[in-house]
Amino acid sequence: MAFPSLALATTLFIFSFYTVHGSFAGDDSLTINLLHRDSIDSPFYDGSMTFSQRLGHALQRSFNNAKRYKCVTRGSTYKADLIPDHGEFLMNISFGNPSHIVLAIADTGSDLSWMQCKPCIQCYEHTGIPFNPKSSSTYEPVGCKSKTCNALSSSLDTRCSSRKNCQFFESYADGSFSNGTVSTDTVTLGKRVLKNIVFGCSFYNDGVFQPTWGGIIGLGGGEYSLVSQIIKYVPAKFSYCLIPFPDTDGISNKTSKMVFGNFDFGPNVVSTPLVQGITKTFYHVTLEGISVGNTRVDMRDHSNSSKPVPKGNMIVDSGTTLTMLPAKQYNEFERAVKDAINVRTIKDPQKTLDLCYRSAKVTKMPKVTMHFDGADVELSRENVFVTVSKHIMCLAFSSTTSIPVMGNLAQINHLVGYDLENKMLSFKTTDCQKM
Repeated sequence: MAFPSLALATTLFIFSFYTVHGSFAGDDSLTINLLHRDSIDSPFYDGSMTFSQRLGHALQRSFNNAKRYKCVTRGSTYKADLIPDHGEFLMNISFGNPSHIVLAIADTGSDLSWMQCKPCIQCYEHTGIPFNPKSSSTYEPVGCKSKTCNALSSSLDTRCSSRKNCQFFESYADGSFSNGTVSTDTVTLGKRVLKNIVFGCSFYNDGVFQPTWGGIIGLGGGEYSLVSQIIKYVPAKFSYCLIPFPDTDGISNKTSKMVFGNFDFGPNVVSTPLVQGITKTFYHVTLEGISVGNTRVDMRDHSNSSKPVPKGNMIVDSGTTLTMLPAKQYNEFERAVKDAINVRTIKDPQKTLDLCYRSAKVTKMPKVTMHFDGADVELSRENVFVTVSKHIMCLAFSSTTSIPVMGNLAQINHLVGYDLENKMLSFKTTDCQKM
């Protein structure tokens, strides 16, 4: 994970709790309602920024975010709303007893959750109140000779403090860092109380963290991510449904949804295997090709067409905005889209994306399908193109020299489910605003 190389998250800001019935596994399902980042009631609202400026920042984070993957190439249900934060999502979560609410980045590219704690010896400016472990009756530091500390040492820099506590040292590609004590405490999601959740209580932090961010919530596939730890309480599954970005300078108060535990996808769902990468953190799938109408772009190595597509050749990331393809495949895909649409192109006013059109001129869209191992995921116009200004849309794909990434624009209005027990990733076309 990285920070303005950072993205992948969620914001839970204002809570209201109620019982949910229907598609969820239990009648005691809980939901958390959130404000959209750009709601006028949101503390993040910046009336001086235009939609184009906000989107430009998100697109740039996509390019930065893709760089973080270079290292890779060598019965109950909890429901929480997700707020699109221009390529990032944030999450409200409560730690301790009595509970202390933290607004943090929900990151599927990280495992260990951490937050700023008192005494904050070296911390970035934070508008919230740091967590005080001395105020929680259920807080416990983790010993440096414990199984937990030993397990974390395989993915983090851990050391033993003078008090024999397990210390963690997390650093990021952009120079940001977080250091502190590996700990356990009670976590509250909605009205659910989860005991002995492992997290990092951080006393030394610095870098490009925003003042409103209280820390990181790890949603990766590693042993000590929040997702992996709550399987004591719910099945090892989580899912989300991302709403479209607003395409005007208007204010939005709509939210996306995230569910921990069982979710009934119903009919018309397609599934592809999750593939174990070098690290368990990232969610790998196998992209075999992508088609535009009758033109298919193959992910095989063209120098050896008999060689099968490498397993786990793409990462699914809800925090990267664009979908990133290898340069050769991207160029073929862009050419196929251009040929299929066959109207005059224009330049991106932000000079970021390659293939752009006046929106009104594109009256017919070719059928675009991502062909995963065992699952064909059809993309709509809003998955393939992104509105960059009032009258201009651009291809929401780009090239990368790192591992390919399926970004969040390609996932919009799809119910996306991660079944960690059966190692499957599922997609279902859905109107996420109606969930």
